[in-house]
Amino acid sequence: MHKTDIILKAQTHIWPASGQAAEHVLMYIVRDTRGCHLEGPDQLNRYPATPFCCITWMLEGEVSLLQQGKIKREQRLPQIFVAGCQSQYGVSMNLGDRHSFMAVFYSDAFHALFELDLTTGQDRFVDAMEVLNPSGLALLQAVALADTHADRRSLIESHVAHNSSALLSSPWSRLRKMGQNLSLRLSCSLLGVGARQLQRRVRKEAGLPLLGLSRLWRAKRSHSQVLSDLAQGQTPNWAEHANALGYADQSHLIRDCKEVSGRSPQQLLNDVRKNESDWIYRL
Repeated sequence: MHKTDIILKAQTHIWPASGQAAEHVLMYIVRDTRGCHLEGPDQLNRYPATPFCCITWMLEGEVSLLQQGKIKREQRLPQIFVAGCQSQYGVSMNLGDRHSFMAVFYSDAFHALFELDLTTGQDRFVDAMEVLNPSGLALLQAVALADTHADRRSLIESHVAHNSSALLSSPWSRLRKMGQNLSLRLSCSLLGVGARQLQRRVRKEAGLPLLGLSRLWRAKRSHSQVLSDLAQGQTPNWAEHANALGYADQSHLIRDCKEVSGRSPQQLLNDVRKNESDWIYRL
């Protein structure tokens, strides 16, 4: 009998935040490529521009940043790193096998929880141990030492619950839900500041200029709608999709999608169906 090598398939697991934490944490993601022998392009991780802030724990393996937008990078990332809001799409590469746990936070909640000026984190990947407040540092270590992913999720949600008073008093949850319908005047009213102060506060507490946030919140809803349609066996009609999601027309949708992902909607859909490196777009 011949011995057969079993090649494992890369695993991606996603859990939405539960209970009250869901107002502040979008989801948790585990990526595990151990034993998969990924090579070449399959070692890459392509990610979109995003209005969220993430903490990634590299439980095993390392990752290197290769590209942001059209700019080449060469940055080996720390074992525990913070990704601030990203105004551009990007590409990273796994250095060998990877086993990682990621918590994806709404940016305003991240600011409130960890007392980090998000202006300093925009389009950056930084060592989490160097930028979080003392309670955040304790959380980083506890999550890294936890035995299971369920324990890791529980630790984060306990931390959120412990800081709920500061989070619940924020107007950002309402602003997020309004998305592309958000006007300068209404934003000033909800935040209690004048127009001159608004952009500084938005960048500090939410990570990007107001217009950029609105664009990326809409892109997130667009992405979620496409995934929902595909799950129901429906092929996207891009003109109808653009109209339903508040884009001026299909050309507007295509321009925005290229800025967020580097590809048109149809190109992105085709790539996601066949490329291992586009795993994050399948979530």
